Order: sequence, then structure tokens, then C-alpha cells
Amino acid sequence: MVGNNEDFVDCIFTDESTVQRGISMRDATELAVFPGEMRLNSQGYCEILERCFVCFNNGSYHGHGKLVQDNAPAHKSAYNTAKLDSWNVDVVDCSPESPDLNPIELLWGTMKTFLRRRHAQIRNVAQLRDAVFAFWKTLTPNVCAQYIGGIPKRMERN
Repeated sequence: MVGNNEDFVDCIFTDESTVQRGISMRDATELAVFPGEMRLNSQGYCEILERCFVCFNNGSYHGHGKLVQDNAPAHKSAYNTAKLDSWNVDVVDCSPESPDLNPIELLWGTMKTFLRRRHAQIRNVAQLRDAVFAFWKTLTPNVCAQYIGGIPKRMERN
């Protein structure tokens, strides 16, 4: 569980819907978009983690970053736990009842605002996908660090 003594310097916050995304103090992960009709099970989640998180973790943190995820069923399965163990990934659980403590949830809100501003320009799924990727390109390491750096203050308020 995310604790008061955590400094979040080596944490990579992830979340998924039809878009898997992650941010850390060092940068944003690769963005993965998958079909909306796809039901995300443990195996699918691990495939996305391997593509987005593991590669990013190995490149940016030499394999020593911590995966921050909520308690969704796909995250807690025996399959997922075994995969994460095989990758030597340290996991930090983030309470689903405290989305304000997970900066990726705040980022999700910012992305929705970004997309709403472009609503007149978005006419189909391909344009929506392009707009999501355009937003993701705005996430510099500095921007990511600002989202994560606010966690201690939000923890004090809770």
C-alpha cells in the first residue's frame, strides 16, 4: 500500500481502460491502445505490462522501478503475480478508494479535458486515437514529475 514514507522517485503509476498508460518522475511510458471490445484479462494485462512497463522500467530504472497499480482483478490474479515475480517487479498497491492519490487518475482527467477541447475536430476512432497520442506527447519528464510530486500534499489532506 502507498505509505507516508514513500518518496515516489522510483514509482511508475499505471492504469488502463482501452488505453494503457504510465508515468514516473522520469518520463511517461509508451502508450498502448487496444480495442474497446477487448475484455482485459490477466494474460492481456501482462502482455501490455511487458510491452509498456517492463521495457520502460528496464530502460529508465534498470529494472528497479516499482509498479503502482490498483486492485483490479486482472492485477491480483495468480497469473499476474507469477509474471511480475518472474520479471522481479516490486509492486505498490494503490487503494481504488483513493483515486486522488494516484497521479495517473489525475492525468486521465487532464487528458479528457484535452480531448473535449478538440471535440469538434474528432470525428472517428482514428482521430480520437491520434488526439490521445498527441496529448501523450505533451508529457515531458517535468510534467510527469509535477503530477507525482503532489502526492504527499494530497496524502496529508486524506
